[in-house]
Amino acid sequence: MRMVMLLIVLAIIGLTLARWLGHKPPPPPPVSQETPDRATPPAVPTRPEDLKAFEKDINRFMQDAARQRQENAP
Repeated sequence: MRMVMLLIVLAIIGLTLARWLGHKPPPPPPVSQETPDRATPPAVPTRPEDLKAFEKDINRFMQDAARQRQENAP
């Protein structure tokens, strides 16, 4: 009797695992296409001397993006 119960439990676990592992992952969310009029972020500097200029560029980029979001907000 124990052997029959063990086989039934193993069959149930096996079927559950087969269903669970057989499911395909959900499709990834659609990638939004960047419009050409959007500014691209500044390139990351590779030399320490360029850090100050990068800081100014990234701040300007963030401010422009925030201003653009405000203008496009309903």
